[in-house]
Amino acid sequence: MHSKHSRLVDEVVRTLSSAILSGELRPGDRLTVLSIAQEYGISQSTTREALLMLEQRGLVKTNPRRGAFVTRLSEAEAVELCRMRALVEAYTVTIGGAQITDATLDALRQQVDAMGKCILPRDMPQLIQHDLTFHQMIAELGGSELLLELWSSLSGRIGALILRSLEQKMLNVADVVRYHAEVIEALQSRNPEIGRRAIIRHYIRGQQNEQAQTDAVNMVAETTFALAVAPTG
Repeated sequence: MHSKHSRLVDEVVRTLSSAILSGELRPGDRLTVLSIAQEYGISQSTTREALLMLEQRGLVKTNPRRGAFVTRLSEAEAVELCRMRALVEAYTVTIGGAQITDATLDALRQQVDAMGKCILPRDMPQLIQHDLTFHQMIAELGGSELLLELWSSLSGRIGALILRSLEQKMLNVADVVRYHAEVIEALQSRNPEIGRRAIIRHYIRGQQNEQAQTDAVNMVAETTFALAVAPTG
């Protein structure tokens, strides 16, 4: 069970992350330990712990001399995170995509429908939660606790990643819905090759020119297939 201290930290993190994701707090805004501690009636050490968690999520940068500021993921961080998640999910689709059930496809559609009802920027935290649930179901296709653990370790910064993507690419809710619907359509084929390529395209979309993107999809798809069929022992 969570201790009272842990619950306090979680509550501050949840409140501040919602404020950042919904645009109430903007890049460059300063977050001072003393003012946050006073506002929430918590200790400064608890506040510092919350800010550290926000930094681990890619929403805050801490400077020892200047304090903590709202930030965004860098392009390099975003690209790396997308590629790593693409690898993991392409792998789970490769080994489990042929057995995806109608129930899982329906559950994926429910998450996309819920995304479509979000109003930005107000509902950004909810949109991110629906995205996380959507992709977790894909990660679970691998039928492996270890794979799911690896996927989860890459998910701490997904809120920051989605926020950056929406801002940088000027996307809207309709775009998000369309991109996820394309993944469902590919998974519905129950052809791991089609599903694998759709997932990779989903993550690297817009990072490169069209030819480079096609080359990247081919390379990652071939790598994940080779790993999935490699003999063990």
